[in-house]
Amino acid sequence: MFVSERSLAVLLSGLALVCGGWALWPALEPLPRLPTVSHTALPAPTTVADPAPVYATTASIKPLISGRLDLNTASEEQLEALPSIGPALAARLIAARPYRTLADLDAVRGVGPVLLAKLTPLVRF
Repeated sequence: MFVSERSLAVLLSGLALVCGGWALWPALEPLPRLPTVSHTALPAPTTVADPAPVYATTASIKPLISGRLDLNTASEEQLEALPSIGPALAARLIAARPYRTLADLDAVRGVGPVLLAKLTPLVRF
């Protein structure tokens, strides 16, 4: 079976167009750009921690706590000096030691979001 020169030329021209279209396809329809991962160091945080509260003293009254109270070493009396903490909660706080984060403090029964907000500027770990 013989193929005419004209049909062979049409076939080769069509193949050339298909190959050219295939080669130009990425330029016409670019792929979406994926995010790149870089391992650069993050800038240091610029926020300044709140200063520790200062408690007033008089000639006859000295505060039980000054500055931030360390929950891991505080006595029961010092814990009771904190707002909204009574003898029962102070005993539970002592029993739940050691504390490393606010999440550890939040896990103690009787410490909720409101009390946690009150204690955050007053305590340290």
